[in-house]
Amino acid sequence: MAIRTYGLSGSGMDVDQMVKDLMKARRTSYDKVWQQKTQVEWKKKDFNTLYTLTQDFRNKVVFDFRKQSSLQPKAVSSTNDLVVSATANGDAANVTHSLVVKRLAEGVTWTSSGSITDTGNGKSKESLVKQFDGITAGSTLDFKINGKQIEVKVTEETSLNDVVSQINNAGAGVKANYDATLDRFFLYSDTTGAAAGIDFTGSSAAGLNFLGENLKLGSEIVTDPDKQSRSGKDALIVLDGVELTQSANEFQISGVSYNLKSVSATSGTDADGNPIYVSTQINVKADIEKTIANVKAFIEDYNTFLSVYNGELKEDKYRDFMPLTDAQRADLKDSEIAAWEAKAKSGMLRQDPILNQTVNSLRLSFVEPVKGLTGAYRSAVDIGIGTGAYIDSDGKFNAADSKNPGKLYVNEKTLREALEEDPDAVFKIFGTSADTAEDSGVANRLYSQLNTAMSQLKDEAGLPDAVDVQSNLAKRLTSYNDRLTSMMNSLAATEERYYNQFNAMEAALSRLSSQSSWLMQQFSQ
Repeated sequence: MAIRTYGLSGSGMDVDQMVKDLMKARRTSYDKVWQQKTQVEWKKKDFNTLYTLTQDFRNKVVFDFRKQSSLQPKAVSSTNDLVVSATANGDAANVTHSLVVKRLAEGVTWTSSGSITDTGNGKSKESLVKQFDGITAGSTLDFKINGKQIEVKVTEETSLNDVVSQINNAGAGVKANYDATLDRFFLYSDTTGAAAGIDFTGSSAAGLNFLGENLKLGSEIVTDPDKQSRSGKDALIVLDGVELTQSANEFQISGVSYNLKSVSATSGTDADGNPIYVSTQINVKADIEKTIANVKAFIEDYNTFLSVYNGELKEDKYRDFMPLTDAQRADLKDSEIAAWEAKAKSGMLRQDPILNQTVNSLRLSFVEPVKGLTGAYRSAVDIGIGTGAYIDSDGKFNAADSKNPGKLYVNEKTLREALEEDPDAVFKIFGTSADTAEDSGVANRLYSQLNTAMSQLKDEAGLPDAVDVQSNLAKRLTSYNDRLTSMMNSLAATEERYYNQFNAMEAALSRLSSQSSWLMQQFSQ
């Protein structure tokens, strides 16, 4: 670093201030580039925020609204909820089903026949050793349940709850429980139906003795190998005249989910002595009110999403308010800085082409009919979904619509009439799936258009919270950084040159002062 010698001449010049003043003019170009870079950073951040918003709207709103369950909800009623209740998805036909429940599906329960601890003879539930005769510390209890080996190494502290834990963790398809109050042991199959079961086959004699005698699950499992196992039962039903079996009491057939609760009542017997069962009617029909509610909720979400895009497109741009430099901030109060930056950041995406294209394509999706549909209902407009008027019925300007152009309204009366005439109208117009946009339903068009918007936003500004060097704005920032580095180096060199020049001047003035003093001394002699 060069040694600065200014001030030695006694000139009284404030060289530091003079250099700062000279550099101030030269820093103007640097500050302008820095401000331009900062604006690009703000713009990139705004794009990233919109990307997240668009992704959320696509994934959390549009994706679900495309589903048949949203567009064709069903109302289901049962004439006897004590026997069976039901729900239905959008695949279910609008018909009435007849159902008879002859038998419920059953699992397997194996329970102690009585208290298993002989407390009258001094036995305690504290541990296996203290609870049962013949079980000693150091021994091993081993048996099989549904082919899974259970081994319990007995210590002085091992209790029946440890056995329960071993069984439940064996993956044998059963659930064990010991109720200390009742002093009984319980085994339950995890599932119901004929395939469910509890099978002790393969257990050792000692293991069978522990299960049968100690736990009182039945002495017959020790003496009769044929009684080592038990199986569940399938539900037996008659649906629309066809007898069927089901492994569980909850099942789905043709879009209808049934929940069997009890066996159907009987009304006597037929000529062969067979019981005559009373059938339950399951009525499936379109749920018009739920459909209307779903449509209204979706349109509300859509309008909220659209308002953000329109807000960015219409946000005022204050071109005289550039980002504040550190020097400018130093002269302002915090409130003044906040007010300035609010205007400086405003309008970063005003009339942006990506946003404009997205908004326009979304609007058209609701207006253009779905190609291939016939009849009176072929577009969202046909079922009462459309934009509001800028002038209301009283001739007053509708400011809300002007701020959010393209905002949609639902004419509930028109929508209800359309659904009463054609219960599938909403699904056809919104949910039709096809390879082309013109053949696709509105919701599928929106999903595709949002994908396009996200791709364009990514190309322009990268992904939120991700390292980005490839997007258009990232490349611009790299260019600005390179320019700023070059300009900073140039400014440093210029500042050093100024100081060197003042150093030289001060040295020359010092020499001149010395020479003048010598001459004065000579003349005075």
